Amino acid sequence: MRILVAVLPLVLQSTPPPVRIDPNAPPATRVMYREMKGGEVRVEGLLRRVECPTGRPVTFIMNVKEGIAKYQAPRLDAVEYIAHTPSFKGPMSCGGRISGDPVYLTWKTVDGSPRVVAVEFLPRK
Repeated sequence: MRILVAVLPLVLQSTPPPVRIDPNAPPATRVMYREMKGGEVRVEGLLRRVECPTGRPVTFIMNVKEGIAKYQAPRLDAVEYIAHTPSFKGPMSCGGRISGDPVYLTWKTVDGSPRVVAVEFLPRK
């Protein structure tokens, strides 16, 4: 019992004080982007078109810094879609995107080929 009494003050001293919230401060929003997993790569660009040919992989066509890039997924529903902007109205569909959507596209190599795992729709800058 004496050991517990001796250790308790040390534990209490190392505990940080609780975070206080100012009730008069304006509300704040913090964007939480998808956590990247092992082997994943994220690119940022404008999603211009999603092609969905019957019986073939879905292709995401983007404008990136280097030019035009194409990424594939086995199916449209095999990709995780996350909206960080209220302008994205799901569900995701095939076809052209008039002015392009700013996105983070995350892919990883599966069976030797790059495969899209997530598309995050970003607010316009």
